[in-house]
Amino acid sequence: MDSDSVLSYDMKMEILSRTSLKTLDAMRCSNKEFNKLAYDSCFLNMYKKKNNVVSGLIVQSISDRKFVKEFIPSRESTSLDLSFLPNSAPVLASSEQGIMVLETNSPRRVMFSICKPATKQFLLLPPNIIKRYKTIMVAVIVVGSTPLRYKIVRLSQPGELERLRWPSTYCCEVFNSTTWTWRQLNNNITLPHSVFFSRPSITARGSTYVLLTDGNVMKFDTRSEKWTTFSSPVTTRTIEVYPYMKLVKYQDKLGFACKQLNGFWEIWVLAVDESWEKTYVLNKEDTRRMSLEGLYDLNTSVMLDHNIVLFCGFEGGDNIRTVISSPPPYVTFLLRSDFEPVDLGGHKSPG
Repeated sequence: MDSDSVLSYDMKMEILSRTSLKTLDAMRCSNKEFNKLAYDSCFLNMYKKKNNVVSGLIVQSISDRKFVKEFIPSRESTSLDLSFLPNSAPVLASSEQGIMVLETNSPRRVMFSICKPATKQFLLLPPNIIKRYKTIMVAVIVVGSTPLRYKIVRLSQPGELERLRWPSTYCCEVFNSTTWTWRQLNNNITLPHSVFFSRPSITARGSTYVLLTDGNVMKFDTRSEKWTTFSSPVTTRTIEVYPYMKLVKYQDKLGFACKQLNGFWEIWVLAVDESWEKTYVLNKEDTRRMSLEGLYDLNTSVMLDHNIVLFCGFEGGDNIRTVISSPPPYVTFLLRSDFEPVDLGGHKSPG
């Protein structure tokens, strides 16, 4: 390529800033340099202002048997009105494409709904297959953006009496927005004795990952719809040294965060060959006692301390500190969205 044809940094910024969220995500996948640039905090702040994109943290708490939902915007983002969501429906999962899954209780059974909060679109899903089991984990994976296509993965467990017969056994159902149906996978998931799922799950590169309490990671591949297990950076021998562990998303990759009792958060990233590489140590004194909720961009972590949400830069700069109006405990979900209506589904494809 001639030197005259090489795009300058400013031109690349200008090109990316003129794209829609769908195009931006596609360009991230097609070019390593664009991928890194599109996760840069300076670019993201400019992009949000220019394209009316909302991003931040959904904080959910429970009070008087009602689920209170509050949106905490990131830098240069507007807020998001969540008052239209029913107080009886907890959020279970969210995606970077601006949609999330809620649990909706009907008189006879638990139902699920899909929602795009930025456009206030809300659609009830058909009844799932396994009725009486307790929901353990839900994840939503966007498999296509034009038109919107997604899958929802639900892990459930039998009630107390049935667990006596099938201890540590879980069932998996998958909802496909294209066929508008649920399907139960043939093989149940059986975990070793005294090993459990740790929430939340993380979706990266078309797969869903969930951390186990023994330090291993389970992966659900959206295409094959099969579960596999691999090791995290914290082995069984060192798990007692790192009492705090969770999965996070780093750019479009799976990340693993761990912290010693009085130490700093370490961030590891899963490479293509499924080896782990240590990427960051969040060595700020005021974040030692905080809970890491996620990684917002290349240079910003999202921390939680009692009723305080902190968007904290890795290498200095101003932090954004927001007080949550509802009392703890909290469940949090990162969300990014435009304000364009989408087709959530509700109809089967021919054939």
